[in-house]
Amino acid sequence: MRARRRRRPALLLGATALFVGLIATIASSQTPSPSTAPSASGSAPAAVGEVAFDHTIHAGKYGIACLDCHAYADKAASAGIPSGRKCMGCHKFVAKESPAIQKLAARFAEGESLKWQRVFYLPDYIYFSHRMHVRADVACSECHGDVASMKTVTQDRPFTMGRCLSCHEQRNATRDCVGCHK
Repeated sequence: MRARRRRRPALLLGATALFVGLIATIASSQTPSPSTAPSASGSAPAAVGEVAFDHTIHAGKYGIACLDCHAYADKAASAGIPSGRKCMGCHKFVAKESPAIQKLAARFAEGESLKWQRVFYLPDYIYFSHRMHVRADVACSECHGDVASMKTVTQDRPFTMGRCLSCHEQRNATRDCVGCHK
């Protein structure tokens, strides 16, 4: 009898946590991130950094691979943002008269990085590793869309539990809760 009484609060607490997590997942998948939400005027999102970065030129026209700039994607949970040194490797020769490149060069000379606004969001209780997905040969475009055709990158696909589970099921990847939830 006592064992049953002790289990009830634990079961109730577990069920409540599961319910709250489910509600938070649903809410976060329906709320646009700040960078993809239309402005009050209804216009498209603005540049997501101090300078406008055009993926249609870098990834599109010149075919620079995602891992060339997002160098940590195959090594860490975070894909990373390229350093000013990486950008200036080309831009000390290419388009150096451009005001955006001049701003980049000035910040680099000062030893400072450009500031970027995050585009892709996951709730804090989700663990996501770019490394695991790169190693599993999941194409970046499967989650991020056709970035090479985006002048300004936007999160045009929702990151929902159902979408992730469907992909995991198709690839025979883990569907164990602790694989993705902290």
